Order: sequence, then structure tokens, then C-alpha cells
Amino acid sequence: MTLKEYIVHWQEVYDKNQSRPTTYAAHGYLFKNHILPGLGDIPLEKLTTKQVGDFLEERKHFGGHRPESPEYPGLGEHTMRHIHRLLQQCLDQAMRDGLITDNPARAFRYPKPRKVSANVLTPSEVEDYLDAAERFGHLPMFLLALTAGLRQRELIALKWSDLNVKKRTLTISEGRSMERRELVEYKGGTRSISLTPEVVKLLLEEHARHPSSPLMFMHPATQKPYSPQMVRRFHSEIIREAGLDHIRFEDLRHTCAVLSLQNGVGVEEVAQMLGHFRAAMTRQNYEDYLTHETSKRMDESGKATEKELQQAADLLDGLLKF
Repeated sequence: MTLKEYIVHWQEVYDKNQSRPTTYAAHGYLFKNHILPGLGDIPLEKLTTKQVGDFLEERKHFGGHRPESPEYPGLGEHTMRHIHRLLQQCLDQAMRDGLITDNPARAFRYPKPRKVSANVLTPSEVEDYLDAAERFGHLPMFLLALTAGLRQRELIALKWSDLNVKKRTLTISEGRSMERRELVEYKGGTRSISLTPEVVKLLLEEHARHPSSPLMFMHPATQKPYSPQMVRRFHSEIIREAGLDHIRFEDLRHTCAVLSLQNGVGVEEVAQMLGHFRAAMTRQNYEDYLTHETSKRMDESGKATEKELQQAADLLDGLLKF
């Protein structure tokens, strides 16, 4: 049995039944784009520590698929940790199944990073980004990402039934997943996000463009949800147009989180908005961005200064006010 054959078995028997739909989809992405191309053809019982080590080193330096990433052509520490943990988890189960006697992935360790690598947009960057998004006709989607901190997969899975115009709220279904360009509903929780009047107005204008579709954002030709690759392409076009080649899509979410905290929104409220299971995760990831030392480091590195952060916070506060 090759590693690829066992991974197919592991996903169907164990992963699919024990993971949330979004986690299962994320595992599938890591298998398809990283683990299977590098190790999939090796017989499971012949997989060695050296082979795993060589694979991890290769991914670290040359595994990037996104040229806009600051680590490109390599991978960042968060992604490397996810790849290693997934491989280790799968091989642990192979040991329990009696197929191998030891787990070669356990010879390596990728400690959990202390905080996320966030690049907070300055006021002028926010304006330039949103202006470019409007010129491309994608302002509703990306303004929503910036002011509500939505993940990419959450944006493409939104329906008009999630929007409450009267209350100006948006319900995020955490059990909804996009599979083969179709939305699939699984059991899962929901969270509610408050929207600004401007965002609601833009969403209603977007709805008027395709009123018969249940999808909030859809491909105009196929009338199906946008793929993650297409959203990343839109983002790449926007940052090129705006001259912001250092901005990643996830920096929109980081900007929303950091500037909400700057505006005095509580950590618990920001955690709920972002969909974090624990407020401690939000505090760990973003609290340093409110300290003097972090502001000093950002200033010295040419990124947002404390004054610029406050200006951006004021700008976001204007977008978030009811």
C-alpha cells in the first residue's frame, strides 16, 4: 500500500467522520497540493525519516503556490506546521492500524507560532484598496472582507438569506462548505456579524444585479459560487491596480481585527466576529499590536506607525458605525 492509498482510506474512514467540513476541506487541500505530490507514491511501510525530512525542507523553501505571499517561493511557518501535523496525524493512525511500526514524521517538530503574522493596512492603503476594488466591480465583496473580517471560504459561501437588512446583520453558517463549485450544508454553528449601512446598501445593489440567485457572490457566466482561486485572482488584480503588492488577502482580516481592538471593541467581541472558538486565541494573536513595543517595531520596519494605526482605526470606525 502506498502512502497515497492509505491517505484516501484515512480521509474516508477517519477524517471525514471526525472533522468539521471546513477542516476536512483544508486537509484535502494540503494533501492534494503538498503531501501527495511529494510522498504519495512511496510504499507506506518503506517511508523513512530522511524522506519525510527532505520533503519538509523542500516544501519550506519551494512549496509556495501564491506569488503574492511574502514567503514565496517557500511556505510560512503556519503552513509548514499544518502540513507536518496532518502527516503526523495520518501516520499515527497507520501505526494504530498495525500497518507501520513507527511514525517517521515524529522526528520533526514545528512549534506553534506565538502570534499571527499580520500586516495592518494604513488609511491610505485602505482607501487605495477599496477604490481599486470598486473599479473592478468587486467592492461589496472586499469591503465586507475588510469590515467584517470574513475568511475567504466564508465569503464565497454566503447566501442572500444570510442577510437581515432590517437588523443590518449577517449570519455566517460555519457548517456550510463549497465543494466542486456547489454549496453543501453540514451541521454546524452560526455567528452573527453587524454590518454598516454602507455595506448593506452595497449588498442590496449587488442583489439587484442577480436577484434570482440565492448566492450573494456568484460567477456571472456559470452562476455558481466563486472558487477560492478566483477570489485570490481578484485580490491580486486589486493590489496590482492599487500598487499594494505586499498585501495578502488575510491581511484584510488582520486589519479588521487589529483596528477593531484599536477602536475599543472588546477581545471577546472581536473573537466572536472572527469566529475564533476562544477569546484567548484572539488575545494571543493580536494583543501585541496594541502595545508600544509593537508599534515601535512596526515603525522601524517601515510598516504602519502608531499614528497611522489610529488613523486607520478611525477610518474603520466610520465604516463600522451604525
